[in-house]
Amino acid sequence: MKTVDEVFGKSYYELENTEPKAVEEQVTIKATPEVERVEPEELENAYLKDPITFNSINKATQAIMAAGYSFKCKDQDAKEYFDKFTEDIGKVGEDITFDEFLYSIFQYQMIYGNSYAEIVWNKSMTRIVDLVILDPKRIDYAKDGQGRIVLDKYGKPIGYTQTVPYGVSVEGKGDKIPGEYIDTIKIDNNQIFLSPRRICHFKLYTYGDRFYGIGLIEPAYKTIVRKMNIEVAQTNSIDARGTFPLIDYIGDPMHDPTPQMIDNALVKLKDFRHNRYFAFPYWHRVEPLEIKGSDIVENTLRYLRENQSSSLGIPLAFAIGSGEATNRATLSNQQQFMEFTLNDIVSKTISTIEKYIFSVICKTEGLSEYPKIVWGNIKAEEINDKAKRLVSYVEKGIIPAERVSDYALGSEDLN
Repeated sequence: MKTVDEVFGKSYYELENTEPKAVEEQVTIKATPEVERVEPEELENAYLKDPITFNSINKATQAIMAAGYSFKCKDQDAKEYFDKFTEDIGKVGEDITFDEFLYSIFQYQMIYGNSYAEIVWNKSMTRIVDLVILDPKRIDYAKDGQGRIVLDKYGKPIGYTQTVPYGVSVEGKGDKIPGEYIDTIKIDNNQIFLSPRRICHFKLYTYGDRFYGIGLIEPAYKTIVRKMNIEVAQTNSIDARGTFPLIDYIGDPMHDPTPQMIDNALVKLKDFRHNRYFAFPYWHRVEPLEIKGSDIVENTLRYLRENQSSSLGIPLAFAIGSGEATNRATLSNQQQFMEFTLNDIVSKTISTIEKYIFSVICKTEGLSEYPKIVWGNIKAEEINDKAKRLVSYVEKGIIPAERVSDYALGSEDLN
């Protein structure tokens, strides 16, 4: 049996501690993903038209924003600068507050999987003066004539394009395409090119080479469409048979029905919509034709809603806002998983803001550091449960009563 030294030619530990030579260029290749995706317009339509999807996205975003946030920074001058910068958002670009900016970033990521913010520079491109939310449906990577993302030698996208409605002038808008890519990048007449330094791209869940993100709706998109189609068909069916059809059985052994008798009976049955009193010979027997509903429809809808809820990451009881019988322990576990999902979304988003916006501002302004965004605890815990838990901590001597008292007065806004 050979030793490690014999296999590698030198000591394994010597190899392990050898510092590798610096690699100046990326040697692997990144390529445009070929996975078939749902169009952003369809995802938006699902959000706007389906109540469960609409409520789930909104409640998730509201739960995130309700936790609140703060800036943590050792350099007080830097903190004051960023406090003022976020307070002044909307004075150059769109009329918007920093809270609304964050709300839209979270919301768009959940709907489309991607959210884009324009980093607004001054004319000399030396300072960042504002942030603007962009419509994800109109932003994409700059691509060549075959629809492939144009990348540099490091595998980074050359830039982005924004599509504007036909009839809107794009003259003088956007950035110039880098000279070596002018013949490669294809721009339509209603598009403008945007440099990467102008765009902050937020991606929720990525795949493959991580060019695009996937939101909460797309995995359940077909489920949502099928559910909505079944609901429409079922509603139309109920509307059509709002009252059971009536059948007149005409004739008996003594009276053979004639075509004329059948036609006369049909005329009288049509009058049932307007009249309340009728008289028929005894050989007429008028009865409703009862049509029973199918359990298959209800079971299928239940399955589709559960499948949809699974993709959205929101317990079905929360998504539909019903008081349906759900095991309390099961619902509590589902709630915890929902909180994991929301905390993960927050973590991804604030990391992107800090790295691609705050750190850039820090460099351009010559600040010593940029603040960290400290997000509050996303917890949907009932206040009574929390009170019982805190009392238990005090009784067992885990936390002094004084500390719990200060916290309770603050959380109940009784200070």
